[in-house]
Amino acid sequence: MRGEESRVAVWIDRETSRRNFLKTAAWTGAAISAMGIGGFGVAVQRADAQAKPYKTYEGLGDAAILQFAYQLELLEGNFYAIGADSGLFRSTFLDQIAEISDHEFAHADAIATTLGQLGADVPAEPNFTFPDDATADAATFLGYAATLEPVGIGAYQGAAPALQSKNILAAAISIHNAECQHRCAIAIMNLIVPPNDRAFEEALPLADVQAAAKPFGIG
Repeated sequence: MRGEESRVAVWIDRETSRRNFLKTAAWTGAAISAMGIGGFGVAVQRADAQAKPYKTYEGLGDAAILQFAYQLELLEGNFYAIGADSGLFRSTFLDQIAEISDHEFAHADAIATTLGQLGADVPAEPNFTFPDDATADAATFLGYAATLEPVGIGAYQGAAPALQSKNILAAAISIHNAECQHRCAIAIMNLIVPPNDRAFEEALPLADVQAAAKPFGIG
């Protein structure tokens, strides 16, 4: 068989497989939906379950939400900067830790610019405190990172519906996505398989985020 014929045959096989898959997927989706447990219904159920965390940010206003987010970004930026300077990491791991630190500071700068455009104050940088053993070894540092990342993710997830400006909401979603990638990067360094095992993110109530950030000097 000539190369052209071979490629056509492969394409036909792939197209046939694709159509069969779509038929099967459609049938399965219809069956699951008929049982009341699938697709959009599941998403709605999850949204309803997270309504309480969302509501804890309502009434704060865009500026107050951004001011809190600014402090959280500085917290993470400084934490990863300490890790990058600790001497615990080499090569790709060091590059990744330093890159995450740069991302967090870039987020903080973007938020500060937005606060200025809103005519709101940019909070003074808190006097951050980190656990004494944060840089005891690489595993300990990465363990703290793995507990810190979900706090920022949960905060953005919870606060997003309370933001009134669509432009600010779009920016917040962009940062949220970057934070999710940071969590996956930390999971990879922690040798967690698979590094991302969730289809939906969890929102954190404002009080939970404040409680998690307070030991680090925010609040």
